[in-house]
Amino acid sequence: MDKNKKPIEPKPNFLTCPGVPALGSGVFDVNASDARMPGNPPLPRPIPVAVPPKASLPKPPRPVSAKPSRAPRRSFWRFGMILGISIAFLCAIVLGPALVGLIGAGLHARTAMRSVSDMKAAMEARDIDEATDAIDIAALNIADMRRSLQQTGFWRDVPGVGVQIRAMEEVANAGSETLSGAKTVLSVARDLLGTAADVEDATNALVPSIDPDRSFQDLTAEEKRALLAKLDSSLPDLRAAQARIDVALDAWNRIPQDQLVAPLRKALAPVAEQLPRLKQTIDEAIPLLEVMIPLAGYPEESRYLVLLQNDDELRPTGGFVGTIGLLDIDGGDIKTFAFDDIYTIDNPVSATWNVPAPEPIKQYLGVPTLFLRDTNWSPDFPTSAERIIDTYTKEVQLGTGKAPARPTGVIAINPPLFKELLHIAGPMTIDGITFEAETFFDTLEYEVEVGFLKKGIPRDQRKAVLTKLGDALFAKLTSLPASRWPELFDLLTKAFERKQVMIYSTSPQLLARLDRFDWTGRVKPAEGDYAWVVDANLGALKTDAVVDRYVSYQLDAKDPKNLIATLTLRYTNRAQAYAPVDDPIAFKYTRYRSYTRVYVPEGAELISSEGAMLNDRYKTGGRVVPGRVDVTRELGKTVFGAFWSIEPKMTQTLTFTYRLPAALGDQIAQGAYSLDWQKQSGNDATALTLDIAFSKNLLKASPAEEPDQWGNASYHLQTDTSVDRQVKVTF
Repeated sequence: MDKNKKPIEPKPNFLTCPGVPALGSGVFDVNASDARMPGNPPLPRPIPVAVPPKASLPKPPRPVSAKPSRAPRRSFWRFGMILGISIAFLCAIVLGPALVGLIGAGLHARTAMRSVSDMKAAMEARDIDEATDAIDIAALNIADMRRSLQQTGFWRDVPGVGVQIRAMEEVANAGSETLSGAKTVLSVARDLLGTAADVEDATNALVPSIDPDRSFQDLTAEEKRALLAKLDSSLPDLRAAQARIDVALDAWNRIPQDQLVAPLRKALAPVAEQLPRLKQTIDEAIPLLEVMIPLAGYPEESRYLVLLQNDDELRPTGGFVGTIGLLDIDGGDIKTFAFDDIYTIDNPVSATWNVPAPEPIKQYLGVPTLFLRDTNWSPDFPTSAERIIDTYTKEVQLGTGKAPARPTGVIAINPPLFKELLHIAGPMTIDGITFEAETFFDTLEYEVEVGFLKKGIPRDQRKAVLTKLGDALFAKLTSLPASRWPELFDLLTKAFERKQVMIYSTSPQLLARLDRFDWTGRVKPAEGDYAWVVDANLGALKTDAVVDRYVSYQLDAKDPKNLIATLTLRYTNRAQAYAPVDDPIAFKYTRYRSYTRVYVPEGAELISSEGAMLNDRYKTGGRVVPGRVDVTRELGKTVFGAFWSIEPKMTQTLTFTYRLPAALGDQIAQGAYSLDWQKQSGNDATALTLDIAFSKNLLKASPAEEPDQWGNASYHLQTDTSVDRQVKVTF
């Protein structure tokens, strides 16, 4: 080696950063140490590389691995798994109790429904004990259903889900109250039906075992009284059951039916159908019991005058009273039940009776004296009934010289009731005459008006067939098995509603009950608008049977300070002009003659009237002579009265236009209107049209109009007068 030659200094390696030892310097170079090892060849000298200025150096490329790393993906899946488990855990915490609660509630509800079905089957099998056990099981499941629903927590307030949960809560409430009410009814039924143990018990020895196949006629007088006593003592329990059913129905009505999911809505459908029926049944049963128990002579004996009102000869309380009966009843046991021609009471006093008749009876019937047969002149039945009792008592005493026991009440019955009773009892044959439901009254009228003459029966005995018919009908009805008694109760309830039966009692307590159920035919104390059309057939035979009635009521209420009403009566007489006297139906029809009164709000002012007549055409030379309108005050109402007549095959119109009182205008100005339209007993087939015009669009109306008539300032309704009608409008 040349010692004079200078050693070569290592040049900087520009591939390294400043201050970092260069590659090949021996600091970090593994090959450097290897080069100094004995036997290793020297490293080649680095080749100088031209390096551009630092500012223009490109970014070093990222090294590309030939095989991608798995570590990031494993971390992602690990994170997702942890997150999923956490969410599931949280859902289990939040949803678990709610799901358990809902599932449990559904299972308990299903079990309760099966128990209710078992109860129904037990009732059909007349096994009250088994039915009661089924109710107890159903009640326990309803209680468990409630506890399960309490586990749903805040979910009951979540939209959608909460509706279903709250619906099930209301179902539980309705079910609990319904079962409690049903159990009370079953308890009452058990008391009434009795058991073998009851019969052996001396305290219950008189309680009859009312087998469904046993009839009322089969019961002894003692059993009837015991039955009434049991019914009377059960009334408080039945009222409690009624209250529970009302609560149940209220809970049911709070359920938003339109928002329920289809399975739940389908499951609740039987409840929606049966609960209103149960309420209707108990609502009908309690009033009937409250009235029928005292009417049946318990605890005190009762005596009733029974009026058979012929609505083919319409009078103010329902029809001409041609037949009157006497009914004595003690503890459900009938002591006396007999009918007689009312003329057998009137005729003996015809020369001495001097009570003046109302002016229309004097003028259009030509009878100056008010006899028992015409005493129902007031359409308010309690008013007429009081006068009937007084007239009956005095006429009988005057005619016989003996004072009769004073009646404790009056029962008025119209022919449609007999028709319905015959549908239940079936046809009957009396003295060779067959009476069927559809032709009952036509057959009876012919026999007592014409047929008796052909048979040579004395006039004063012509209605003896009625007593025989009444006895036979009563015997058939009281021999019906107990299983058919509900049919009679339902029939009577509808008859009261249609005023085919009305009852008056001299007992203030019983009369108050009858008034509360609207079974007395009393005039209504309306607070708003009011109308009551009352016809009185005066000398027109039985022509009401062939008179078609149409009534129109129009009210202009656009100006509340000037309410103008127009009430129009349009009647058509379908009778033949000349009917043979031996025709079993047509013999009783002729021209129609009526003194018609219209009762309107007190203070109403008559503006005009058209159609009133002086008398019928036969008595005014074949021409129509206008008559007057009588304006009076009666029963807290203003009354417009007029006579008119309609010839066979003709139509006549009677119109009253009047101004309603200012108080009614004040109600309308405050945004409300009401109309009470009262039905006249015996008038079952009058068509009624209401047209009322206001100054504002209607917000609500009951009964509702047809949909195409909504959204305007008028109210239009087409209905009839088969029952009392009430209209309420707000705007």
